[in-house]
Amino acid sequence: MCSWCWGFKPVLEQVDQEYPELRRVTVMGGLRGESDQPMSDDLAKLVQSAWARIEQATGQTFNHDLWRSHRPLATTLPACRAVLAARLLNPAREWPFMVGMFKAYFTRALDPTQRETYLDVAAQQGLDLPEYEAKLDSPDVEHALQQDLLLTRRFGITGFPSVVLSLEKDHYLVSPGYQPIEGMRRAINAAYEEAGVEFVRPESGLYS
Repeated sequence: MCSWCWGFKPVLEQVDQEYPELRRVTVMGGLRGESDQPMSDDLAKLVQSAWARIEQATGQTFNHDLWRSHRPLATTLPACRAVLAARLLNPAREWPFMVGMFKAYFTRALDPTQRETYLDVAAQQGLDLPEYEAKLDSPDVEHALQQDLLLTRRFGITGFPSVVLSLEKDHYLVSPGYQPIEGMRRAINAAYEEAGVEFVRPESGLYS
């Protein structure tokens, strides 16, 4: 449900292509805590205005019709649990499911805090629905969520998206928030150099 994370999606996928030696691990951060109340008017207006800025900054599109048909709950944790259920069924399905959740919320105008949205995404992803629902309701999902939140706190992450690069047992905050691919290249390469990790890139100037 993080709007800037949707804006960051193309950058992350480009990093995957340009740095195939790195393995990206997705961690649920818990942008907004537990709540059974809909977003307040002020929060909804804040999110809507952020969408407009993110569209302009990243080129990612948003379907503003959502705000005429839904008022999502003021929590991101149910959506985190939905992604974690897919991870626990098959780790390789986590990112595709997360992208499906992004699209459901940001481009298809579905409420990202409702169970029917998760089941719609699961069906689109070809998951076995009874198996997915059983996992979604299992204590394994809550345990995985708490482990992810603990890891987020351990790295001192307070804003999203954030990217931590682990090299030679050291950790580098290479992206405290959104940045374009050029900034990611500079930060990753600088971390490689500081860690003394040898790497070879095309001599095109692209990675300088």
